[in-house]
Amino acid sequence: MGFFAKKQDDAAEEEERQALKRNVDISAHKEDLNILLGRLGVNPQTGLNSNDAKRLLDDHGENRLTPPKQTPIWLKFLQELTGFFSLLLWGGAVLCFIGYGIDGADDHLFLGIVLCLVVLITGIFSFVQNSKSESLMNSFKNMLPPKVKVLRDGVTDEVVALNIVPGDIVIVEGGDLIPADMRVLECSDNFQVDNAALTGESEPQKRKPSCTHDDPLETQNLCFFGTQVPEGSCKGVIISTGDNTVMGRIAALTMSTKNEQTPINKEIHHFIIIISAIAMFLGVLFFILNILIGTPYIENLVFMIGIIVANVPEGLLATVTVCLTLTAKRMHAKMVLVKNLEGVETLGSTSCICSDKTGTLTQNIMTVAQVVYGENNAFVTKDAPSSFTCGRKTYDIENKCFQRLLRCSTLCNVATFSEASKWEYEEDGEAKKVDLQGNPISRPFKGCVTQGDGSQLESVQWQPIGNASECAMIKLVQAEADMNTGKGDVQKIRDSYPTKFVIPFNSKNKYQVHVHEDKEGKHLVQMKGAPERIINRCTHVMLHGKIVEMTPEEKKNIEEQQEMLSANGLRCLGFAEKELDPATYFRNYKYITDDDEFNSPNFPIGDTANNALDVQGRKQNPVSTEGLVFLGLMALIDPPRPAVPPAVEKCKTAGVKVIMVTGDHPITAQAIAYKVGILWSKTRGDMEKDNSRFGRKPGDPDYENPDDAAAIVVPGHTISVDMSEEEWDFILSHPQIVFARTSPQQKLVIVENNQRLGHIVAVTGDGVNDSPAIKKADIGIAMGIMGSEVSKNAADMILLDDNFASIVKGVEEGRLIFDNLKKSIAYTIQSNIPEITPFLAFILFAIPLPLTTFLILAIDLGTDMIPAISMAYELPEADIMMRPPRDSKTDRLVTKRMINFSYCQIGLIQAMAGFFTYMVVLNDYGFPPPSLYFRGNSEAWGHQTFFCKFRGGNYVDLDGNIDISRDPSVDPPSRQFPFWHEGVSGYLESCGYAYNNYASDGSVAASDLNFDLQNSLTYGGGTMGKHTITMESIEANEQMQYFEYIPWRGRTSPFWDNRYLYWDPNDYNSPQNLGANVEDSLYFGGRGVGLWSLCQYKDEKGYGQSFQGNKGTALVRGIEVAESAGDASPQSFVYSDCSDQTVMSDRLYKHAIFCNGQANDNDGCDRVNAYPNVVNPGLSKNYFPGNRLQAFYCYGFDHNKGEGGQESCGLLTDDANDLPICDIDGNRCDTFVPGTDYSGMCRYMCEGFCYWPGSNVENPFTERVSTVEEFETIEPSKDAPYRQCVNIASSEVAWESLKHAQGAFFGSIVVGQIAGLLVCKTRWLSIRTQGMRNNVMLFGIGSEILLVTCLAYFTPINKALGTRNIRLVHWFCAIPFAILIFLFDECRKALMRATSPEKKDPVTGQVTRDAGWIERNCAY
Repeated sequence: MGFFAKKQDDAAEEEERQALKRNVDISAHKEDLNILLGRLGVNPQTGLNSNDAKRLLDDHGENRLTPPKQTPIWLKFLQELTGFFSLLLWGGAVLCFIGYGIDGADDHLFLGIVLCLVVLITGIFSFVQNSKSESLMNSFKNMLPPKVKVLRDGVTDEVVALNIVPGDIVIVEGGDLIPADMRVLECSDNFQVDNAALTGESEPQKRKPSCTHDDPLETQNLCFFGTQVPEGSCKGVIISTGDNTVMGRIAALTMSTKNEQTPINKEIHHFIIIISAIAMFLGVLFFILNILIGTPYIENLVFMIGIIVANVPEGLLATVTVCLTLTAKRMHAKMVLVKNLEGVETLGSTSCICSDKTGTLTQNIMTVAQVVYGENNAFVTKDAPSSFTCGRKTYDIENKCFQRLLRCSTLCNVATFSEASKWEYEEDGEAKKVDLQGNPISRPFKGCVTQGDGSQLESVQWQPIGNASECAMIKLVQAEADMNTGKGDVQKIRDSYPTKFVIPFNSKNKYQVHVHEDKEGKHLVQMKGAPERIINRCTHVMLHGKIVEMTPEEKKNIEEQQEMLSANGLRCLGFAEKELDPATYFRNYKYITDDDEFNSPNFPIGDTANNALDVQGRKQNPVSTEGLVFLGLMALIDPPRPAVPPAVEKCKTAGVKVIMVTGDHPITAQAIAYKVGILWSKTRGDMEKDNSRFGRKPGDPDYENPDDAAAIVVPGHTISVDMSEEEWDFILSHPQIVFARTSPQQKLVIVENNQRLGHIVAVTGDGVNDSPAIKKADIGIAMGIMGSEVSKNAADMILLDDNFASIVKGVEEGRLIFDNLKKSIAYTIQSNIPEITPFLAFILFAIPLPLTTFLILAIDLGTDMIPAISMAYELPEADIMMRPPRDSKTDRLVTKRMINFSYCQIGLIQAMAGFFTYMVVLNDYGFPPPSLYFRGNSEAWGHQTFFCKFRGGNYVDLDGNIDISRDPSVDPPSRQFPFWHEGVSGYLESCGYAYNNYASDGSVAASDLNFDLQNSLTYGGGTMGKHTITMESIEANEQMQYFEYIPWRGRTSPFWDNRYLYWDPNDYNSPQNLGANVEDSLYFGGRGVGLWSLCQYKDEKGYGQSFQGNKGTALVRGIEVAESAGDASPQSFVYSDCSDQTVMSDRLYKHAIFCNGQANDNDGCDRVNAYPNVVNPGLSKNYFPGNRLQAFYCYGFDHNKGEGGQESCGLLTDDANDLPICDIDGNRCDTFVPGTDYSGMCRYMCEGFCYWPGSNVENPFTERVSTVEEFETIEPSKDAPYRQCVNIASSEVAWESLKHAQGAFFGSIVVGQIAGLLVCKTRWLSIRTQGMRNNVMLFGIGSEILLVTCLAYFTPINKALGTRNIRLVHWFCAIPFAILIFLFDECRKALMRATSPEKKDPVTGQVTRDAGWIERNCAY
């Protein structure tokens, strides 16, 4: 039932939302007043009584809007950390911690911590940037006055606005806010309300008690919650409160409107799905493959983590967030405040802009655009400077008729300039600035304001106070004043003509009259008002400075010009004057509008003669019928912003449809639309009018078919939410559209239908009425200056300068950021291939892993980060605003063609560069490519001794001397000549490892027997489950002519250390596979300090059990020497000292003894240890293990520890007759001969040389028997002067060579990424055209080089990341590939440009291309 209940709730919510989208349905304005008052239960004379008011308050609730549900801050933060991409990284971190828990490897722990930090840091950054106060309802609260005058119980008192109820009688005055929806009962003649926040109308609207329209938003007897009273007073009755008001419906509609998912959010989600699918697929696939081929689970898990980490660009979250933030900052410099970071790109994806008119397309400043005055023979229309006339000024300031017009517009006017705005002030805003003489510095009348698009807008700096139309007139007059002489100054003109009498403007008369006195004492009547009223009151006109009689022809001329101005959307005012006879109208003449005898003024105003008496029996004063002199017209308009027409033109070029959606009159809206370029062809309505006017019918040659019209003006009363989709499709199919007189609900429906057609819609607005549409839009844009708090809170962006041109700049920035994000991602994912392919090669061909997960993170979060972010600073390509808006279905952020470009083209070349460099480095250090295949098992390479079959070459010693006594093809090396050098024609036929044919089934040795590396008795047969080599498997290799391999090239490498041949396991600075602080699992997985022997093992009864209980094959993948070499696997071989059974197999055994060079009670180890005996060399055979791989004990000398010799590891020779003797300075001076007395200066052991203890032989330097006893019975500091030493050269050279190769592979990726960064600078143009003007990118390249240099050469970082110093020559390996990348991409772009011709639309300027094959398949 819960599921169905939820479905029903959702359906109910949707039904309620659809109801809110319908136009306001109120009948209270049409209802008979007595019936309405009766229904509300109120007496208009006494108001509600207190009891009724309390009851109604309980029934209707407080007069406030219901606040929305708030999302807790902690939940918002959690959402930032749990996006799909973040979850993927969290998952990778968990896998790393699991791996660390299984094998305790520190790199897993560090990797997990790094991934967690990536998510946390980017999450915090995004949270801080995107966090904004959800204060939408608080801004609606700001519309509610704290208290209001209410009539209750016959007494007027102030009541808290929250307690207002339907039926309350309220009184409002100028400056008040309307507390709730109310019907006007009575009001002053000048009572007006400012509905701009509700309907978008720029002019205050007249209100009166009578109903004037069926539409509640159009009638003059309703006032709405939240609107302001500019002037007048009113008494009204409340008809609805709180959520039931019109504003409450808008608030509910705004709250119910869900935010649309931004295009960039969709694109990033789409990209994450693709990348995650690839990462998961490859990770799981190779995890399964590894299981099938027997890779250990821990290694397999680490490998899967590596695959996932390599595929996931960990820096993407940070890159996207930083790119969006940087662009938002750049937008702020262009006067656009970005609240939602993702909104920046959304604006670039915009295909349709629904723009408000007032304050966005226009300046929201009433301006005189044109004037009409008399010249020589007739009245003519002239331009005044404004953006409506493109700044043209064609009137003649010296014309006497024009001067009279200016004088009338100044005197018949009560608007003034704020005195404070005329002066410059200090920063504190209180003290005036003064010049050197101490005089206040005046502020110029006009100045320039820089808009967000960089354009200069001339603006009046003096602040006018008064009616918008009158302010426009005095600005025109003052602009022509001489600021030096004061001639023409508004205030000085008024001072010269004192006011004698005023008749204020009222809606009945539609005129305003002032009587002034000139310097000579003559009185002047000055009148302005509606043109039709003024013209009819005039009998004369002024032409060429002279007063002449108005002829019918001239009257018709004036009326035609007035009609033309009105048709262009301008608001016209007429002006007239009359110079009075001083004999009649003397200085102290008392002017009146009426008296007990007359109902008209006692001076001329051009009244029409009327002999009828009024209700009071008064007649018309005949003086008032005297005609006036017509001076001219002034046409006013809220002019377009100068930057808007070119901005709209740029939108056309960019394929962005601009639709005007305004609450203003259709004629005004159409006029502005033509001026700014939203309309440029004949509208459907104009065609219908012209056809009707000229009697055209379908079929006539000059008939204009309205269905062919490209432009349409749609009044709001013709559209509704109930219209069919077909009707909406017809309207929206027009390329040029203007919606006028629209309601908030209609704006929302307009946006929804554009979105339904697939448009990415941007909506601008400044009023409360715009907030539902702003919130519903893909990108909501509010006005910063004129915008209401509600619209600003609902918006994603705020235009700080209210300039439409800033939106177009935003479109360009949005396209640029999508372009740059696309380039950044193309650049970032290029490295995926050179990051993934090492793991693929590792698993498919078992080569040593060319790149570690830490180095991958060093690329993704280190070297790639700044270059990727630098793309945010990349300048736009030349054609960015000539392209059509991107198709969100096909032009995705990540496409197949981008994957093809980044993976299969650039990424593949980078991978080739990496592998080439990797092979060169390993080859230079002695490991040619053929020796790598199926030898790179992570448990073997660098951990176990490498064995190779040599063909030719020579064995050499530390100094490069050749051993001429041994043939590497058949003889093993000696300790004195351990290195193999290829010579002229030598080569490695095959390489590998000894069989790992022993693993214990006992418990962990270290925890059971106080494990000590140097005490074989503490091993207890345990290997911690690890497979390890034995003496028998080493001998098997020897029998097949596979010998220990220490490359001479490793000896000549920069990482070589002589101590590798005689390493002291107690050295805490030991290499990765040995040492007193080595991890037990790592120790047993490599080769321990000693050797395991199968056939020397004996149980408690003395019986050997080596070949009992074998557990399975020892042929672990990647270490099977003979099988990989193509030789027959040795099913059996003979070990000469194996007493109980001589036949060995390639099985895995579980019983063995560990011998680490010391003597113990098991005599089997005496044979394994096999020290050459000085006294009796024939005591033990000189086996291979005893010579080179078995641990040995020696007594050495270290000059740093003083004279006399200290325990130290050193070079051990096979020749017992060549023990050197040195002097105190360490110089060799003799050779030891038993029985010789060495008491002179030549009597010291040589430093760095091992004097082995022998077996029960007296050491000449210690003068004691040199048996190495069990360690737990000796005090090491006193009785154990010998050090255990081991030859680890083969594994260490392999390990260090690999580390150098990995570092070089990493360096080659960086070199390739620099080339990849350059080719990603442009998607279409050549880099030669685009240039290298992006300084941040140059810095990024420099930082990339610096960072990789630090990672390669800074020792602490080397240790953390496992990198090594890269030889200079190895940097050059990748450079030819980088050049190839650059040349390849330049050729690709050149071929695209050559095979994809461009076409330009002659009307819109939009550029389209016929994509050729290369663009269709290779352009990303």
